[in-house]
Amino acid sequence: MLASRLKKLLLTKPILIASLTEVEKVCGKPTCRCRRGLKHHATQLTYQHQGKTHSMYVPADFAEEVRSWIEEHHQLQQRLREISELSLMLVRSHAQERKRQQSRGPS
Repeated sequence: MLASRLKKLLLTKPILIASLTEVEKVCGKPTCRCRRGLKHHATQLTYQHQGKTHSMYVPADFAEEVRSWIEEHHQLQQRLREISELSLMLVRSHAQERKRQQSRGPS
């Protein structure tokens, strides 16, 4: 099982540790419709860099691609958790086997 999980670590696309949010905002034009309540919609990417939170605009036509990179990161995290659990099981199994051998005495 561990070997099959390790094979799944091959990445098929970029990964991105960030989050996407949809925001509504008002622009600076005094006669724009957003001043009357019809706000502009935008997609914002939020990420950490050197301990600080940063945000940046993501064009609408690129948002789904970026979203898939974030999802790829989540899937990678899940695979790593599974691999860690399986590795832990191997360590436990080895320790138990060693204990059994010691309790039987030398052969």
